[in-house]
Amino acid sequence: MKRRQLLKNLGLGVGAITLTPAVSSLLHSCTDGTSWNPVFFNKSQIKLLLNLTEQIIPSDDKIPGAKELNLIKFIDLYILNMMNDKEKRLLKISLDSFIEDCVKENNYSKMEDITESDLESSLKYFYKDQLSMQRSWNTEYNRFSRNLDSDQTPPIKALSYRFLNTIRSLTITSFKWSETIGETVLAYNPIPGRQVGCVDLQEATGGRAWST
Repeated sequence: MKRRQLLKNLGLGVGAITLTPAVSSLLHSCTDGTSWNPVFFNKSQIKLLLNLTEQIIPSDDKIPGAKELNLIKFIDLYILNMMNDKEKRLLKISLDSFIEDCVKENNYSKMEDITESDLESSLKYFYKDQLSMQRSWNTEYNRFSRNLDSDQTPPIKALSYRFLNTIRSLTITSFKWSETIGETVLAYNPIPGRQVGCVDLQEATGGRAWST
């Protein structure tokens, strides 16, 4: 996908996280320049997630991507501070399932063998090649979530899909909320004026999504 089209698509409702005062505070803490160590994910997982988020929002010669913006810091802190215990537990299980699936599909022996190309292939599989399975995966995940404490076999594909959904949503949301992107890439108005309804996005902002 071309960068211009990708940036336009970011305004189409991917990521439904509300910008509450608590989340806003997290955003500021992620841009204060202080040192950071992962708190929810371990360092090996962070390396994989850095590569995954860069596949979702890649850098080019004009616009910084997920790695350059260090979006993983916000993602890590958001999960720790904003998710409840059950959500965290499910996310850990989903991450383990995603890693297990990648390792198995590529005949690897460990997580560290997973490449950026493998992650790109996984995104293509779940969001393009197997679109017809998404509803079924959501159903399987919801059933697993409702019976989390029962002795059930984890649905690997469904959990992997949910993990990717979570990381994709957080990556895109944090990209749009980034100060750098909000003020230099997306349509930005620090002092909003009058509201004009039924105006084409191309006419209003040159096709760019509004900064939040």
